[in-house]
Amino acid sequence: MIYLQLAVPRTLFSLFTYKSDVAVPIGCRVHLSFGTSDIIGVVMGISETPPLDVPLHKLKPIGPVIDEKPYWNQQTLELIRFISRYQHAGIGAIIDLAQPVALRKGAPATRRKLKGFRLADPDVAPKNPQQARIVEALKVQPLSVQECRGMNLSMSAVSSLIRRGAVESFDLNGMEMDIYADLRFSNRLELNDEQRQAVDAISAAVGTFKVFLLQGVTGSGKTEVYMQAIEKALKTRKQVLVMIPEIGLTPQSIARFHSHFNVPIAAMHSALTDRERLDNYLSCRDGRVGILIGTRSSVFTPFKDLGMIIVDEEHDQSYKQQDTCRYNGRDLAIYKGKLASCPVILGSATPSLETVANAANGRYVPLRLSRRAVANAGKVQTEIIDLKGQSLESGLSPRVLTLMEEELKQDHQVLVFLNRRGYANQVICPACGHVLQCDACDSYLTYHKYNHTVNCHHCEQVREMPDRCPKCGAGGLYVHGNGTEQIEEFLRQRFPDYPSVRFDRDTMSSPQKLRDSLAGILNNEYRILIGTQILAKGHHFPNVTMIALLNIDGALFSNDFRATEHLAQLYTQVAGRTGREEKNGLVALQTYVPQNIVLQTIVGQGYDAFCQQCLAERRYLNLPPFTHQVLLRLESADRARVHQEAVALHGALKRYAENFPGVELGSPYQALMEKKQNKYHMLIMLQSAVRADMLKFIANIDTFLEDKKISTGVKCYVDVDPTEILQ
Repeated sequence: MIYLQLAVPRTLFSLFTYKSDVAVPIGCRVHLSFGTSDIIGVVMGISETPPLDVPLHKLKPIGPVIDEKPYWNQQTLELIRFISRYQHAGIGAIIDLAQPVALRKGAPATRRKLKGFRLADPDVAPKNPQQARIVEALKVQPLSVQECRGMNLSMSAVSSLIRRGAVESFDLNGMEMDIYADLRFSNRLELNDEQRQAVDAISAAVGTFKVFLLQGVTGSGKTEVYMQAIEKALKTRKQVLVMIPEIGLTPQSIARFHSHFNVPIAAMHSALTDRERLDNYLSCRDGRVGILIGTRSSVFTPFKDLGMIIVDEEHDQSYKQQDTCRYNGRDLAIYKGKLASCPVILGSATPSLETVANAANGRYVPLRLSRRAVANAGKVQTEIIDLKGQSLESGLSPRVLTLMEEELKQDHQVLVFLNRRGYANQVICPACGHVLQCDACDSYLTYHKYNHTVNCHHCEQVREMPDRCPKCGAGGLYVHGNGTEQIEEFLRQRFPDYPSVRFDRDTMSSPQKLRDSLAGILNNEYRILIGTQILAKGHHFPNVTMIALLNIDGALFSNDFRATEHLAQLYTQVAGRTGREEKNGLVALQTYVPQNIVLQTIVGQGYDAFCQQCLAERRYLNLPPFTHQVLLRLESADRARVHQEAVALHGALKRYAENFPGVELGSPYQALMEKKQNKYHMLIMLQSAVRADMLKFIANIDTFLEDKKISTGVKCYVDVDPTEILQ
């Protein structure tokens, strides 16, 4: 008899023992009877010795075995075990995160037939520009349907070429392939001295684990450094993982990488279908993908021979998962690089303060790009506009509107940035003063004019805009505040001769819509760009010469100690969208507190000076990165119960903490938004200046929480290294 330790898809810390007549390799899936449910478990241990803590007659047999051999390698299994240990999350829950949905549902871990296209007649004469693009792309390498779509190639034009006999389709997965057999690199740019030194340092580290911080001003050519460093990894027949913070950056990233490399390139993000994610996942595992471009979940993808990891915009908050297991994709990428013995490059113009501190203390190797890659790049100036006493139109000051008009008359583009979508962020009753609120969250509802609805941007509740006040019955509800939708409407009326485009989650509803809109900007079809953070990250807009930055004052007075860091990053990133080529750029920053010392440092002295000032404050106040935090998050649909459990848990932890004098235990406090998605939230902060003390304290926190027996209906999550301490 064989005894298997299995992880089950539940938020449980324990493995469960089942018996089997045959040995099942670690990493394989099996069907199980678990309580009254039929589930799929993953083998994490195997033994011929029966367990001592469970009577043999109570052990259940496993059900049918799904996998003959593991679909994970040892590196991926160890990464999963590490996350479970470090984040104190159930290993079954981690496995659910780490595998595509299709595998969770029991789909076979095999690649399907994958339709690809290759050039059958290299001398074909294209009949139109679309066909010409396809022919040129296929001269480099065969492409899958997904790659064609990712490069925005017309599938109807592909079909026309097939009918002409110029292109043929075939099963990509059915052919033997050596992705490194005919390596060619195109569109390589000349490097300046700083770029060359960075490429040389990274290339020399291929085959070893080392973490680099590539910090370069916006427009300094970080991407070209990535490209030429990747060449070195590919030449040694290694695969590369490139992590990006947002799905919106994927189309342009794939297109640029395809123009440079002739190896198979795949994507991994939530906009793919379950089948597409599984195919890419297995293709990486089998060594049929040279470069994988993905968001934070791509860190779980198994590779046959990983040789380099790049985390672009490493500071971005999107890398931190904010529910269930709260892992940080950037930090896991570093551990993944350690397991694979490969270099990890953290790239950013505005690195997080934790990363800056790690580079300063020698844990990371700093590489600097201090000037823009374009020799005659324009200069960027910032004008701080004092809003006191001014009359605003949809949140825009008279000075901003004047500056916009001047730039538009010169055939330039302008970008208006406001990190708030919708038309207005409050709906108010004039009779009783009631403000419409979400039923499930402690938040006001946002009015969206285009479909006449009020939405909660936290739980995504949507309902029709009421005609009357739900509290007093009076009519005449009015809206207050402004969002990107209102600004777009106003600017179209104010500047009717200049086409505009809005970038937010409401308008960029599909990858194709995003690609078309970005192409329209580059072709100068749109003269006014309005958007949220989607527009702040990584885009190259050579004709944007002015940026209006709105509604930033809240960050200067926030209770979150990281708010000013995020503001400094946002300002620097947004400002980097202008003056990228030979044209000068202007940033118009509206504020009611123009003399604020933080704002003056960010604008007047730059990001490096801000970092040094902020790090000094953090050191004095014993805040990260000079101290280490763990946040316990309790939630329940019962407000009284979650408050009682938080107080009781704090009391138990206080007694437990007496043995750990280096750990500070804070009192329970309500989340800033106490009610969210019909759950009430209480928080308890643990903090220590010595990481070793904190790790010892929480080493047995899983057992402690289980022994504490938190009442039914209350869940407690452990958030190690939290980035949001108020939510």
